[in-house]
Amino acid sequence: MRIRLDLHVHTIYSHDGSIDPKGLLEACRRRGLDGVAVTDHDCVRGGLSFAAELPDLLIIPGSEIRSAEGEIIGLFLEEDVPPGLSAPETMARIHEQGGVVVIPHPFDYVKLRRMTAKRLRELAGEIDALEVLNGKPRYPGANGRAARFAESLGFPATAGSDAHAADHVGLVYVEMEEFFDREGFMASLRHAVVKGERYSPWASQLDRWGARLRRERP
Repeated sequence: MRIRLDLHVHTIYSHDGSIDPKGLLEACRRRGLDGVAVTDHDCVRGGLSFAAELPDLLIIPGSEIRSAEGEIIGLFLEEDVPPGLSAPETMARIHEQGGVVVIPHPFDYVKLRRMTAKRLRELAGEIDALEVLNGKPRYPGANGRAARFAESLGFPATAGSDAHAADHVGLVYVEMEEFFDREGFMASLRHAVVKGERYSPWASQLDRWGARLRRERP
């Protein structure tokens, strides 16, 4: 059976996210998603909490970790990985938990801190997958460059909306075979199809500013 997953979603557990469990469930039903990866900034509590609260959805607990060299997503996490570590140390901490290392939006050149193509090649042995379709890179050519780079190095491809508000959940997703554990996820990802379209990064930025003004992270 094939399933649809948005593999990059931020919730109320991110300082700039507004997605609560009810909003996520409604968004997934509206967009035909079977689940998401919850990847809050430097925090795995959101993924663990949502997995417990939403048994009808497949929730992969994860985190988008701000390493000293740029953002790195860890999937299938059980504990926080602290921010500010080097990229190799961050990846090692993810793998120590049996997690999956994903590089999000690798060629969004507007980001001030990100790893170069040279650095990604140096760390290729520690990277499990590359996000080739992100919902809101500010550099329009970022997704195309990421897809070509992933293909050239043989990285499995992921895709995610990078949603911070429920309206954007599922605008980008991966269609893949059903899996039951980390190993099954990686095997299925090799034959996954990424789908969706880029949406306005500026609309997302407004959502994030609004979330910061309205509330504190749990």
